[in-house]
Formats: sequence, structure tokens, C-alpha cells
Amino acid sequence: MLFPSLKKKKYHGILLDVPLDNDDRCQRCGGACCSSFTAIDISWEEYQRLEELGAKRLQLSLFGPHKLEIDAGCEFLKEGRCCIYEARPDVCRRFICSEA
Repeated sequence: MLFPSLKKKKYHGILLDVPLDNDDRCQRCGGACCSSFTAIDISWEEYQRLEELGAKRLQLSLFGPHKLEIDAGCEFLKEGRCCIYEARPDVCRRFICSEA
């Protein structure tokens, strides 16, 4: 390999049926899921909560789910950790990843 130090870690993501809080995988991944998608679907209640928390990258929709844009990293990801962990959206609570 020409640049071994540039090898990216690969993760396998799973969307659970129920939330999983305080999983130790969240301690180790550095926010891989928080920077791997362009946006996540959120409910109206989540939209309002995130707006109160200062979210700047919300998309209001009249015909589909509202969204939080996380392209190039979620605005709530600070130093590889979620700074709104207790108030994060349901999809974030249900998503886990592990190294592939």
C-alpha cells in the first residue's frame, strides 16, 4: 500500500428496533455515523427540540419527514462525541456501528 497511514476504517451500521443508550461502541468510534450521512429524518417534536438547542441545519418539510443535515459532520458532534447525547433524535438512539 502506497499510503498505509491514510487507510480509512470501515464500519458496518445497524438500525435497531429500539433505542440503545450508553453502548460502549459510542465511546470508541469518534462519531463515524455522525459524519457518514447527508441528513437524518426527524419528527416534528425532534425538530422543535433541536431548534431549541440551537440547530442551524434543520430542513422543514411540508410533504415528508423533516431533516437534520449532517453532511460533513453533525453540528452537535464535538471532539468525536455527541454534545446533545441525552436529547439526540430517535434514529441516532437506534443506530449502532461496529468496525467491519
